[in-house]
Amino acid sequence: MASEVNSNLEELKTSMENLNVQQQPSSSSRNDAASGNGVEVTCFTEVVDDVTLHLQIIHLGKQIYAWIGCNSGKLGHLYAAASTRPNNTASVTCVLGGNSDNSGTGIARRLVLKTGLNIMLASNIPKNSPLLEANAEKKLVEKLIHLGKDIVTVMTEVLSNISPPPGAVASISDASPVHYIVKIELFSLLAKNAVEKYESGVFKAGGYTWKLVLYPSGNKSRNVKDYISLYLAKVDASSLPLGWEVHVIFRLFLLDQNKDSYLVIQDAAGQERRFHGLKLEWGFDQLIQLSTFNDSRYGFLLEDTCMLGAEVFVRRERSRGVGEVLSMIKQPTAAFKHTWKIENFLKLDEKRQESQTFSSASEKWKIVLYPKGKDFGMGTHLSLYLAVDLETLPAGCRLYADYTLRIVNQVKDRKFDLSGKAKHWFGASTSESGWTRYVSLDYIYQPNNAYVIKGICIVEAEVNVLGISSPF
Repeated sequence: MASEVNSNLEELKTSMENLNVQQQPSSSSRNDAASGNGVEVTCFTEVVDDVTLHLQIIHLGKQIYAWIGCNSGKLGHLYAAASTRPNNTASVTCVLGGNSDNSGTGIARRLVLKTGLNIMLASNIPKNSPLLEANAEKKLVEKLIHLGKDIVTVMTEVLSNISPPPGAVASISDASPVHYIVKIELFSLLAKNAVEKYESGVFKAGGYTWKLVLYPSGNKSRNVKDYISLYLAKVDASSLPLGWEVHVIFRLFLLDQNKDSYLVIQDAAGQERRFHGLKLEWGFDQLIQLSTFNDSRYGFLLEDTCMLGAEVFVRRERSRGVGEVLSMIKQPTAAFKHTWKIENFLKLDEKRQESQTFSSASEKWKIVLYPKGKDFGMGTHLSLYLAVDLETLPAGCRLYADYTLRIVNQVKDRKFDLSGKAKHWFGASTSESGWTRYVSLDYIYQPNNAYVIKGICIVEAEVNVLGISSPF
């Protein structure tokens, strides 16, 4: 890099040594690239308030060098200025001498913003000379825009034949994508081998991992045909906390191999796209028509080879506050049945009785019974409930369950069982569900009813979890 800068600097000095400065109000000369060295030099002089400004522009293909000499042929300070992505602002750095207080810094930055060109500027204009700065800048802008017409013409010709995707804009860039490039050889074989979708390797940008998703013949799931579809996708979203979201500006690239420049597609007006748990992919269904892509005049596909890429700029990120995820179970597993055999049932007092815990849908449950009743059933009815085990239930989690409780008839057919069926949301605040007046004590204690035989009562529970609500 240093050798390249030194080489360009030496070339700049040499061209200035060959400059014949004319002390007159206005003069101009031009050495066209037809001379065979590939360098186009424009020189002119302006007199402003008895101060002579010497100006020189050197056009080296894709690079523009400019020099402003104030009353002398000294080089002055040298600055490099370029457009910065993604917001197309201008950045300036000092290559030789000078600092941010020098007049050349502001001129270089404004030249980039006004012309859209990358600039190397040398200037020896004194500080605090706003009139000289303004006049020198005005003359340089006029000349640079004129020199830039060839570049603009090439861009216009390419873009005039390409319609950007809906809601997007297209531009031309000489710079390669900074984050990821994919080269595809024998592109036509993708369609021949029925490769409808190709996912690139994983790359990092802005502290996150991404990949490109290419549909070489169009995204059929979105009814796209005759176009190439290309998307940016977030990778490993499961490793991020629930409620995360990241806002990005991204640009997708296609290399024009004829001109060694890139067609750049991005959302209009630098629109940010929000990636989150339910939206992990953004891009363009109609990136480019296949007929245009396959046309060798545009250079996107030459010798059945193409190159595409991406740039991803994270603008902001956040993790939302408190919330929850409700997951309903589409095909619940068969209801789990648990049987509780209670001995010495007739000797039980009014105290709460609990079965051993049992599992259903990875959660623990138990049957709760009050032999002499509870609340409004106290002394007259047996109270029966299903309870979730709060010790094993994750904090903030709730379960929606379909359950059945029954007292088994130990002699007659099972159709004589005493059954109760219900659905309930179980959680920390409502861990139990059931019936305060499940069955009258007089009825269950009658020997002929066969619900208590030899002091034994049998209670069953069936539990089927239909949904889970979890916090984040």
